[in-house]
Amino acid sequence: MEKELEKIHLSALYATGKLGVVPGKLTGDVLVPQSKSAAHRALIMAFLSGDIAKAKIDEKNISDDITATKTALLQIKDALRNGTATEESPLSIDCKESGSTLRFLIPLLAVLGIPSRLTGSGRLPKRPIREYEDVFSGSGARMLYEDMTGLSLPLLIKGKMRAGEYSLPGNVSSQYISGLLMALSAADGPSRITITTELESRPYVDMTREVMRGFGVDVVEKNNGYYLSGWEKPARSEDFEVEADYSQAAFWLVANYLGSSIVLKNLPKKTAQGDRAIETLLSGLMQAGAEGKDFVMDARDVPDLVPVFSIAAAATNCRTRIVHAERLRIKESDRIASTSAMLTALGVINEITEDGLLIEGKGASEDGKFFSGATVDSCKDHRLVMAASVAATVAKDTVWIKDPGAVEKSYPAFFEDYMDLGGSIYGINVG
Repeated sequence: MEKELEKIHLSALYATGKLGVVPGKLTGDVLVPQSKSAAHRALIMAFLSGDIAKAKIDEKNISDDITATKTALLQIKDALRNGTATEESPLSIDCKESGSTLRFLIPLLAVLGIPSRLTGSGRLPKRPIREYEDVFSGSGARMLYEDMTGLSLPLLIKGKMRAGEYSLPGNVSSQYISGLLMALSAADGPSRITITTELESRPYVDMTREVMRGFGVDVVEKNNGYYLSGWEKPARSEDFEVEADYSQAAFWLVANYLGSSIVLKNLPKKTAQGDRAIETLLSGLMQAGAEGKDFVMDARDVPDLVPVFSIAAAATNCRTRIVHAERLRIKESDRIASTSAMLTALGVINEITEDGLLIEGKGASEDGKFFSGATVDSCKDHRLVMAASVAATVAKDTVWIKDPGAVEKSYPAFFEDYMDLGGSIYGINVG
């Protein structure tokens, strides 16, 4: 009953468009939600194996992004069974605000040969997908933009993609590579993907390969790319358990770095998740602060960590430079600009650089606080909402966050867990 009341109160606060997080450190145990990245991949591979239910998704805490992928796969299943999608009447799929859903579905629909019309909302229509255009050339499938507004959506998929040799750049988004690998596992014949530039966010491709291996498909890395034999088809007899998410655990780990005492009960000890690097980054940052040295965070493989890691950097007595973060400009918000604005609101001196941020960290004030009370514009970006909430644990006054409901995109139970750990939300105090 108490949990239901929490949800009702939170929904009411979300509706106001603003939420106040009261300063105070957090204590207790928390179960980290499932990896969103792994869940997308598990759902697709389970679908290709013939039973989407093989991917065990926590339905009580399912995020908007995972809902978008699951809903789309169920639509595709119905279209395949009933033969209802035609070029004159294509299957209509709303990817909501999920970049993973969009980039994974494009090649999947092409390989399956399902005429489709893809739409989305928020910043999704502005996020790049044009790297797929060269892939589609000569593949048997076509990508057609519905208008000339310069946006990527609505997008029409027609024709059927064949197994074969394809090339992709590795410095825009690893999701292109992951999407193509999963889709081609269902094609007839061997396929090879050549990476034409340095591969960024490699851990996400490694995760894709690991999930595919869990469904009986081995992806071999060789000659600047990846190879699929074509004869291994997705199959699995047992349920696939989706592991806990290091990108969400990072918020609690940074809260601990700032002085909270949170026990994360279910983090995997062995994982392909690149965001596990948060532990190494925090250790290195602490050492740099103790020695008074500058610290460099290379965001090339871990871009999702930047907003919350910037909070840790701001509370450390050293200068931190975040580099190779250019791709953050095309996330749910321009995360370089929005993270900088969040830090400025919290009283942190920082500077936007060509490829990231320069943060002037400092020690705590006499009362043990690192940040000023502030109003933070989340820009409807889930990771900004959670990063600002973590900063609030050691702020001098309430931190107000605009559009707090953005957490529904990846971690719907974030504020419920926050309150269970003793945190206070304006209007609610269950600590």
